[in-house]
Amino acid sequence: MKRKLYVLLAAMMAGLAALGTLSGCGGGSDIEFDDEGNIIPSDSTTIINFWGWADKYEEAAFNELVANFNEKYEGVIRVNYTPKSSSGYNDNFVVNMIGGPDVAYASENYFKSYVDQGALYDITPFYEESLANWEASGGKNGLDAEDMLPYTTDRYRYDPETTTSNADDPLYGIAKDLAPTGIYFNKKFFEQAGITIISETEESIRTWNEEHPDEKKKIMAFYEENGQYYFNKSIAMSWQECVDLAKMLMEEGGADYGFFSEWWFNYGWSVGGDCIEYIPTDDAQFNGGYYQFTLNDSTKNYIVKDDAQPITVNGNTYEAGSIVSYNDKDDLTAEQKASCNELPSQREAFSEFVRLSQSTGKSIDNVEGVYDDVSDFYGADANGDLYGYGITPNPDKMSENKNAYFSSGKVAMLVSTASVQRQFTDNMEKDSFDVAPMLVYKEYSADGTEVLVHGVEAAHSGSVALVMNANTRYPNASWLFMEYVASKEGQAIQAQQGFACPYYKSLAYDEDGAFLNSQYAADNAIVFAQATAYESPADWWYLKDKKWIDDWASVLNSDVRNGDMSLTEFYRCPEYLATQDLLYEYTRK
Repeated sequence: MKRKLYVLLAAMMAGLAALGTLSGCGGGSDIEFDDEGNIIPSDSTTIINFWGWADKYEEAAFNELVANFNEKYEGVIRVNYTPKSSSGYNDNFVVNMIGGPDVAYASENYFKSYVDQGALYDITPFYEESLANWEASGGKNGLDAEDMLPYTTDRYRYDPETTTSNADDPLYGIAKDLAPTGIYFNKKFFEQAGITIISETEESIRTWNEEHPDEKKKIMAFYEENGQYYFNKSIAMSWQECVDLAKMLMEEGGADYGFFSEWWFNYGWSVGGDCIEYIPTDDAQFNGGYYQFTLNDSTKNYIVKDDAQPITVNGNTYEAGSIVSYNDKDDLTAEQKASCNELPSQREAFSEFVRLSQSTGKSIDNVEGVYDDVSDFYGADANGDLYGYGITPNPDKMSENKNAYFSSGKVAMLVSTASVQRQFTDNMEKDSFDVAPMLVYKEYSADGTEVLVHGVEAAHSGSVALVMNANTRYPNASWLFMEYVASKEGQAIQAQQGFACPYYKSLAYDEDGAFLNSQYAADNAIVFAQATAYESPADWWYLKDKKWIDDWASVLNSDVRNGDMSLTEFYRCPEYLATQDLLYEYTRK
């Protein structure tokens, strides 16, 4: 690989001026750099082909990005942008990369399989040199790693042999954007239900309560006071608050449905539960470890109390507010447990998700035998039954996609990503909806002025990668374009169109920045920016493909959520039981 240093435009343009205007001839040859990092002038333009699926909003943003890049490197590099349909894109990706684009989109849930098939270029050296250039140039050139939000880069690291995505694994893509998750809500239903929307942060309420012990404010997201109901859009709802609010929006506000989430991990992750866990092992049949299916884990989870000292388990240290991992929680000592609050199990959280779409008169499961005392199981009645809430349409009643359900006024609250913000502003009155934080498992004091136990906000931040074709003849030129899209200038252009959240903290959080200041941003769009600090890739990203998910998820999203199968039956069905064998195959030698 030729030495890649960052471009010093002044020197480059001086060299071009001396040679006159360059013209393109086919694909040209890859650009080269001198020892100072300047592009060595050539007698031909290097042409880069770039593919990506896009709706009209994204296509407009990338037309601007490409035009700016081509102007910046006129006579040296030209990017040809070809918008593609998302239909069939991922299925045909590897085939199309043979003789196809130099740079392309890749979904985070498929890119590992592309690496396994040898379709992607390892861009680690380019990226590392770009970071070094940022430091060396005093922030004038390169990428600013310190300002990047968590998970931005590591989600595109992958070692095919170990199937890990650790900080030292090879990098095969760079995020073109982030799509954090929040709860959209339709203000009309709140008004019709007589609910007043307020905005006050937890921090400000805690400060007030410390200074005014005789007139404390509730620190809840949804509550009643003196006959008036309030919804605080700056505070994450508890599971129970969400149910209570959704029912009121249906009964008093006139909504067909009060709440919709299609992702089970909005509940599971709040208490530290996950559907698979990586188990390190010395077993010679595996490459260092294997994945265990833990969706049905009924053991309680633990979170270090906010005022407790850090604890160390099996060499892993957990700070205040951290949830103890699946591999460590069984090894907590009695003394360490005293420093923690108990949280519901993964099974309890998963059950809570399933209850959303069931009718109130139907039990989704009976948990007798799961715990000695069924009252210890979250939401179970005295007989161990878990009844539905009836606040979410089940899949067989969905006549439209979830976003259309919200924009057409059928559902009052919707869990979705920042990527649909522009869609809603185009299809709804901009001031008719807003955004609130994701759910958190919580337990309050009797008067609602203190949070006694809490989990963590639970949602994913989606992303799409820019990747380089493993067979490109122009890696240097291709990287310059990828780097430009990933730069603060490139991120700002996307954010202005209202469909993407930039992954630089300075751009995402700044009130005057491109994201919050976009004409398409919701009033409380800061929720999305804040969410990027804790949101990670979803379960379909974990492994190189989704085979381990597809069969059991299909049963979940049909028979279970439609009310035709109980959770106990689900845990015994062939599709569920076969999952563990599938998981073993990912790390088996």
